Amino acid sequence: MTLVPECVLAREVEICYAAIAMVTDYDCWKDHNVSIEEIVATMMQNEEKVKKMLVEAIAKIPNTRACPWRLR
Repeated sequence: MTLVPECVLAREVEICYAAIAMVTDYDCWKDHNVSIEEIVATMMQNEEKVKKMLVEAIAKIPNTRACPWRLR
């Protein structure tokens, strides 16, 4: 859940990397345990938001890389 192995490996092979996370389990502040049905319902509510975000983000990816952190 920390993304540490993924981002370290991506850096090693010079792959630009970004994470997308979606909170689905709010039981840390609720008075009851959250059910799988509630988690799935939250995911379904966020589905269109994530799709829109991906479309917008992908459109902004440049054709050539100019990452300042390139190793080579």
